Amino acid sequence: MNDTKAVSAPLPGAQPDRMFPGLTPEQMARIAAHGRTRRVEAGEVLVEAGEESVRFFVVKKGQIDVVRLSGDAQEVVAICREGQFTGELNLLSGRRSLARLCVSEPGELIQLERDQLVDLVQADSELGEILMRAFILRRVELIARDVGDLVLVGSSHSAATLRIREFLSRNGQPYTSVDVERDPGVQELLDRFLVTVDEVPIVICHGRRMLRNPSNRQLADFLGFNDAIDRTRICDLVIVGAGPAGLAAAVYGASEGLEVLMLETNAPGGQAGTSSRIENYLGFPNGITGQDLALRAYTQASKFGARVLIAKTATRLHCERRPYSIEMDDGSQLQARSVPISWKRAYLACLRPETRGQGTSGVWPRRSVRGRTRSHSFIGC
Repeated sequence: MNDTKAVSAPLPGAQPDRMFPGLTPEQMARIAAHGRTRRVEAGEVLVEAGEESVRFFVVKKGQIDVVRLSGDAQEVVAICREGQFTGELNLLSGRRSLARLCVSEPGELIQLERDQLVDLVQADSELGEILMRAFILRRVELIARDVGDLVLVGSSHSAATLRIREFLSRNGQPYTSVDVERDPGVQELLDRFLVTVDEVPIVICHGRRMLRNPSNRQLADFLGFNDAIDRTRICDLVIVGAGPAGLAAAVYGASEGLEVLMLETNAPGGQAGTSSRIENYLGFPNGITGQDLALRAYTQASKFGARVLIAKTATRLHCERRPYSIEMDDGSQLQARSVPISWKRAYLACLRPETRGQGTSGVWPRRSVRGRTRSHSFIGC
């Protein structure tokens, strides 16, 4: 039997009016024009935790509970009442849902699919600002309060544990950390999954599925980071590298209506995303952390419909015919009309020599005044 527990102070944290704002009837009518209105009954599950196709809901009447699942236990972490809406950044990125959405009081909802939501955010600046601000604040609060369906069991002295922590944190994935040397109940958890202390780190999802010391790629696949991306489509831009330059290219391209896909081996933000403080970035006179800069740029790119493949590396670029073909380290291929490349010097070794200087633009590194290879090149029309 499931143990359901309600929280006395559900997420809104320190900014409830901005995290869970109330919409006016006129604003709800504008949202309804992009989707459909439907009746719901108490007990109806709208979105299941881990579901790939996540939908956006506005409560016209009734109530929706946001439920965190942990094994057989359930915890209500947030409540959406009349005039409020569901969702956070996963709606824009297309990643799996972190929680279950369940109707606790019958009523009427406005429902939008992801593509309809993206169209709304781009077309209506007022609503776009309200929704984007709420989505960002909710994700920050989820991370701060470790609200999610993921548990990392490891040691603070383990390099593998630190690698996984960095990968999850930089990709904005909420998780709960359990230290085998400090948490008293860790042995019971290890026994449940038939794991010894020597086999950590392990990652547990939904309280049921488990991975032993996964690579970044295995972890991205396990969490479905890339599931929503259709790799068979021909993109206008495939951007190799999602550092600041790659993210900027994604924002500019997607905002002009182009189909944009980024490839990133670790996390959006690149090396800049690891900086504790960036003081010389244009537009931030007081400085900004690399993590905050990466989150803002990635969210902005997602707002315009750009996507990113996480833990994927480009190994070959074929320019013999158009559209160009990008071969990845898992053997799959992408097709694109143009390929901006934001790389480290090592990427030069991955590209076939015959692609350099071929076509109208070609591939070549530019030298800075200090003689270092700069991280940008372009192939396309």
